[in-house]
Amino acid sequence: MLNLTSAKLTGNPGPTGWSQVHEFKPEDPAKLALRGHLFAVVATGKAMEGVDVVTSGRELLARLHEEYFGKTEGTSFNMLKSAVQKVLDEFGSLWGSIEVAAVVSSKDALYTVVGGGSQAAILRNGMYAKILVSGKGEVVAASGYPKENDVLIIGSKTFFVNFTDGVIKAALEAESPEAAIEQMAPSVHTKSDEGTIGVVIMKFSQESAFFQSEAIAPQTSEEKKAVDEGRTIKMGGSSLSSTLKEKFKSLTLANFKKRSFYLRKDSGDEAVSQKRKVTFTVGVILLVLLFLSIGFGMKQKNVRDKARNYEGRIFEAQSKINDAVNLMEADPAQARLLFSEGASITESLRAEGVKDKQLDEVVALLNEKKAAVLGEYEVEAQDFLDLSLLSSGFVGDSLSSSEDKFFILDKNGKKIVSSVISTKKTQVVAGPDQLEGVLNFSSYEDRVFVMKADGIYEVGDELKKVIEKDWGEALFASYAGNIYLLDKTEGMIYRYVGSGKEFSTKQKWLGADVAPDFSKIATMTIDGTIWVLSESGKIAKFSLGSPQAIGSLVVYPPLTTLTSIYTNGEAKYVYLLDNQIGRIIVLAKNGVYKAQYYSDKAKGASALIVSESEKKLILLSGAKLYSIELKHL
Repeated sequence: MLNLTSAKLTGNPGPTGWSQVHEFKPEDPAKLALRGHLFAVVATGKAMEGVDVVTSGRELLARLHEEYFGKTEGTSFNMLKSAVQKVLDEFGSLWGSIEVAAVVSSKDALYTVVGGGSQAAILRNGMYAKILVSGKGEVVAASGYPKENDVLIIGSKTFFVNFTDGVIKAALEAESPEAAIEQMAPSVHTKSDEGTIGVVIMKFSQESAFFQSEAIAPQTSEEKKAVDEGRTIKMGGSSLSSTLKEKFKSLTLANFKKRSFYLRKDSGDEAVSQKRKVTFTVGVILLVLLFLSIGFGMKQKNVRDKARNYEGRIFEAQSKINDAVNLMEADPAQARLLFSEGASITESLRAEGVKDKQLDEVVALLNEKKAAVLGEYEVEAQDFLDLSLLSSGFVGDSLSSSEDKFFILDKNGKKIVSSVISTKKTQVVAGPDQLEGVLNFSSYEDRVFVMKADGIYEVGDELKKVIEKDWGEALFASYAGNIYLLDKTEGMIYRYVGSGKEFSTKQKWLGADVAPDFSKIATMTIDGTIWVLSESGKIAKFSLGSPQAIGSLVVYPPLTTLTSIYTNGEAKYVYLLDNQIGRIIVLAKNGVYKAQYYSDKAKGASALIVSESEKKLILLSGAKLYSIELKHL
């Protein structure tokens, strides 16, 4: 079992509110085994002072204890989540805003619950990530198993607002939680208006949490005597040790050597020589000033000549950008072209090292209008879920969704996990006993289907084969209760009509005269029509069994390295993932460009899903899920 060390930090109570941090470890071994070691952070914007803060904090924490430790039925995870929710509901109605974050370490497990705006994050193997972020009145929870050298942090929203991820990560890399708090404490204690800052840092290690004093060997009588003699200074008798006396004697005035000093009068020749030196020096200074003025004049001329060369280019860039802004509504494609040309000229000038006030104004105009004209957004993807904390070793391969609910498949780990975008509520849907030999999967509403070598199965309470295999290499997707199978070998799409829990025999969905080449198709998505994406990044669309024209797909940079495509029946747009450049392209369903999102987290991502109602895009990258707030809607 790992050892746990912790440290805490709170802000200064005041008009903005207050916070308290609490730790409780039952002395009763039976209660400790049942409910574990509790840490909690409480923060509220209710202004209190002095005794009121302490009393109110005790009142809230006593209620939390009553709900969590006072009952023996129910799992620790469920009871902790229930206790936090009840405390938020009861005290929130009295105090208004309130945040509660709680962690329980029980045996080898860790249960984390945050609510009301509080958050939780972890540092594992040098990687820092937020694992839980709650909203006002909302409670989210997760459980998992800590690893050696993991550092878990729970805190109020104000704490995570005041400290950037980089600052927190740097602090958590300290040797101990105490050292991490020491780094952040000065910044917190100097803030008089951030009373709601509260945080607990916990570290798990194999090393003992106790310090042992080093044994000191006793001194020998000779050593003790030597030390005592070296320290002897008798102030009353003005006596020093013999050693110090000898040193003192060496510093008497008699020991200083006598030095003689002489003065002499300068001769007349020396005076003349001195005047000549002054005249020469003045001449040299004047000559240096002359050369400096010539050099300065030449430099100014070069600056003016250089300015004449780039002033015209600055004016051209500014004109193109202004024209693009004016054409934004009437001709979006032409506006994007002009804007891109203006941006290219501007970047060339900056690369050449041009420093000019007018160029700075053009750069500011570019940044201001970029999103509106190009629909380009530089975004920082937020941590959504760390799947490895929910299921040890979980690494996602693909995503499937039905509006707000989505599913993640781990082929090697043979697990499927579900989550809800709005609440992050997560659970395991199927495990190795049902997913042996799984190739890919799809979902519709709460139903999950997997393809294996011998057919398609529905997983859940039990594993049930719903379609017998009679195809070659294939992809499949479910939509409106039906299953659509793209046979790459035959170049055909089949539909299996769903009726309750059963499916009909296959029906050809493509028209008789339609014979596409599906051999290089990598993935597909359905919104009533079927969208397919090839390995080379080409998109095709089929409706009512026939291919549909998409349009020119004018996108810059061009579409060449797409890895995933997503849409659904409720979505207004189609979303394309380019994980090499690190961008997501948004298209209207007629193929007209709408927007692009650039994020470092998109680099290396394997899949995406979108909920336009929640205005969130979810990226899958190994064991991590990231979210991007959609701004084009």
